[in-house]
Amino acid sequence: MLLPKSFAGGYTMCEAKAFLVTGEHEEEIMRDVVLVQPEDDSFILINLLGEQKLVRGSIKRIDFLKHIIVLEKK
Repeated sequence: MLLPKSFAGGYTMCEAKAFLVTGEHEEEIMRDVVLVQPEDDSFILINLLGEQKLVRGSIKRIDFLKHIIVLEKK
């Protein structure tokens, strides 16, 4: 996987926090997410340590400036 290079010549770290929205409730489900991979009607979240979490739902919002991924439960 290719990552964007920073101006210093190294790699830019861009981990995100993932949240799951269920109705009116929003909870943090994973930190340091580095990969979101679609899988049928779900998403596999993988963090910096290689831990994985399967989440059924859809993407509600991705905010690159705040490093936030918001998924909505189906």
